[in-house]
Amino acid sequence: MIELLVRAGFHEVVEAEDFEKAIDAFKRDRPRISFVDMILPGKTGVDLTKAILAIDPGAVIIAMSSIINKKMIRDSLDAGAKDFLLKPTNEIALSAVLTFWSD
Repeated sequence: MIELLVRAGFHEVVEAEDFEKAIDAFKRDRPRISFVDMILPGKTGVDLTKAILAIDPGAVIIAMSSIINKKMIRDSLDAGAKDFLLKPTNEIALSAVLTFWSD
């Protein structure tokens, strides 16, 4: 995913391995777009989405998962994610999301 983002022109990509590190990274870096995996150690991606939006209600969050689960997709969008990508994603899908949600 990071390689795809760099090829798409995002050269400052930050990765976090769990909920707490993701919150710290979001507070520190305030990314234009946050890609949130729905399966995280400890808490869910829905929890992370809600926490990020509590910090910045205007944050753009794209939910991601390698599992196709309608409830998970619905829950992530209901929590405030703007879109959903299936992992592994490809350049076409990523480009479409970035074009639509980038400034």
